[in-house]
Amino acid sequence: MPPPRDQLIDSLSALRRRPGAPGAGGFGEGRAGIEGDPIPLNSTDKRFADYLFMVKRMIQDKWTYPCIKNSGTRECEYKSAQLVVEFGIRRDGQVPYVTIHQPAAWDVYDSVAVNAIKLAAPFPPVPASLLAMAKPGSTGVPIVAHFHYVLDSASIMNFLR
Repeated sequence: MPPPRDQLIDSLSALRRRPGAPGAGGFGEGRAGIEGDPIPLNSTDKRFADYLFMVKRMIQDKWTYPCIKNSGTRECEYKSAQLVVEFGIRRDGQVPYVTIHQPAAWDVYDSVAVNAIKLAAPFPPVPASLLAMAKPGSTGVPIVAHFHYVLDSASIMNFLR
């Protein structure tokens, strides 16, 4: 029998980075030699937009829209939220770090977004055209992604850019 939904939400909080705790890349790795300014995941630069679109689709395939348990009613509710995440992709497609730059109002949304990146990895090897955008000597490229959880009167949806 699967665990109750609220236990799943509680377990996701373990994925969240706490101040002073190691990042997604391991203990003390930092950015693992990935240097330079992050490239937006939604970049339309023709030299590497296809690669970034593939990365985006891989993340979206692992990303879900969790509910928040109302403490008064114990009902499962969906909330609107957004967050900004930076992650690095090494030349070989591995993801050595994931960092939340702008957290959502609810920790579970941060955790689910970070977990989607981790589950989607490894990505295909980074193309030379994208590596050329990184700082010389960098072991890969930093990427910045905006995760949006949208609730309106008719539906819930999440989108990534």
